[in-house]
Amino acid sequence: MKLTDYITAFLVEKGVECAFGMSGGAAVHLFDSIYKSESIKMISMTHEQCAAIAADGYARATGKLGVAITTSGPGATNLLTGTCCSFYDSIPTLMLTGQVATHRLKGDRNVRQLGFQETDVVSIFKPITKYAVQITDPNTIRFHLEKAYSIAFSGRPGPVLIDIPDDLQRAEIDIEKIEKYSPLPDNINEDYINTQIENLLIEISKSKRPIIILGGGLKTPEINNYKDVINKLGIPVLLTWAGADLIDFHHELRIGTFGVYGSRIGNFSVQNADLIIALGTRLSQNLTGGILSSFGREAKIVMIDIDKNEINKFKGYGIKIDHGIVCSLYDFFQKIETKIDINYQIKYTSWKKWIQDCKMKLPNDQLVGSDGNGDNKSHLNIYDFIKELSLNTRENELIYVDTGGNLTWTCNAINLDKQQKLFSAWNNTPMGYSLPASIGAAFSKNNKSLTCIIGDGGLMVCLAELITVSKNNLPIKIFLINNKSHGIQKQTLQTWLGGNFVCVDEPSGLAFPNDYAEVASAFGLDYVLIDQNTNLEDQLARIYSKDNPLFIDVQIYQDQKLYPVLKFGYPLENQMPFIGEEISSQLMIVKNFNSKDVKINIKQTKEGW
Repeated sequence: MKLTDYITAFLVEKGVECAFGMSGGAAVHLFDSIYKSESIKMISMTHEQCAAIAADGYARATGKLGVAITTSGPGATNLLTGTCCSFYDSIPTLMLTGQVATHRLKGDRNVRQLGFQETDVVSIFKPITKYAVQITDPNTIRFHLEKAYSIAFSGRPGPVLIDIPDDLQRAEIDIEKIEKYSPLPDNINEDYINTQIENLLIEISKSKRPIIILGGGLKTPEINNYKDVINKLGIPVLLTWAGADLIDFHHELRIGTFGVYGSRIGNFSVQNADLIIALGTRLSQNLTGGILSSFGREAKIVMIDIDKNEINKFKGYGIKIDHGIVCSLYDFFQKIETKIDINYQIKYTSWKKWIQDCKMKLPNDQLVGSDGNGDNKSHLNIYDFIKELSLNTRENELIYVDTGGNLTWTCNAINLDKQQKLFSAWNNTPMGYSLPASIGAAFSKNNKSLTCIIGDGGLMVCLAELITVSKNNLPIKIFLINNKSHGIQKQTLQTWLGGNFVCVDEPSGLAFPNDYAEVASAFGLDYVLIDQNTNLEDQLARIYSKDNPLFIDVQIYQDQKLYPVLKFGYPLENQMPFIGEEISSQLMIVKNFNSKDVKINIKQTKEGW
């Protein structure tokens, strides 16, 4: 059996429906074998970076292995950005890279390159994969495929890579004789987990102001019973952006998002908690703020993570993890659900009342207006658009969002109540992610409608993939958030460099198409305009009544601000625009953050982060 035919059969056995790639000389046998199979599709992308991201988007949508295939050299190195997305967000993907024939490999010779387009792919990808290997003996292909697949899904999931020289791709193998891989059995310490959960329940029973944080880790892999546990505990819930779809918008325990660009009510809640239970989140500085010692400063912090290094990373850097529970979220929720008595729920009446009072007294995060100063009349209000979009997306809709302003506005305004799923590359956040990721998701058999939200800057990075959408008639609604700039960068330069704009809008060096209607037409897509004169309800209803791909140009104010936002040097409760000490002091339960601590932790932050 030809080696690449064996790889194809393996992927089919694992339920993989498609692979994404861009053809090249060192990968022709991989493409040929998949093309000849009736059980898996080979999807042609216009750029290898987009192939890796499409594989990532497919894996997020399906829970299956996402696969990308490229040639050697530049084909392989172009996979890096997408692989980083999968690595940092714990997404199981497989990168299959072609390589020069074995007799053209430089080996230990002290030259930069021997074969044409030869590149040491394994060394480059090792830091951003869970497993990276080059095949040197065709009879080891089963072992390495099975090992890579097992590692991609075990523990904390992530990407893997197999580099295959051209001559070995076409080698004949005897499938009865090739070595198989035997994974080590899971070593779950039941007593440890039970004891840790019992200690956690004791802490909960003593707490007056507990908070649960739900993050994207509950989706990689998907945990099914967390809602039952949340409801039994009755503890107010905060969401990371990656976890924004984990409970319905109108759920009685949902507070909202929190963090640097998060909601004020979320930030005031986490800052005044006396117990923080972090589930499925690594508590990045986008959530805690840059001054780590100011985060939840009077709370005991409990962090549940399968990766002990994520828990231990805070030692000496300002955040104390009082209880770190090292186990999978699946095991955690299975165990804790059995230990919560049906009458366990503590009411936390005064704490919940305080949260509701704060919601009433804090300024509305979304009243800054389309121009940042409260004037919504002359421009489309991005928050109105996102809210109306929420009402019109279909049940179980998959929504892929890019990065920058469009991600911030979406996560802070979207109302998810119909089992919709929200995806982005939360930790790598490259511009140009959401379109190829949507393409990947669209090729799974269960998806009939998808929403892609992308900024005009991000679209320019992956513009060519519009032809992939058109050619395959993919049911993607592409919403271009058009502010003719890199808006989040403009605001950063206004905050820190006196508004000295460089390469962030057209006057400072960027260039954008003059007419997106012509762009859409050139790529064979129907064009729709949304601006301040549009009846959002009617227009979005028409858009979502259609099953064909659409390009929707959403024209917003060019200087739309991203508020509220935390400036470095301040605790989470002091976001811009500042609300004033009078309101803040009335609402805060814990002591104000001591400014002397800021100097200490600025030094710590620079050295350690």
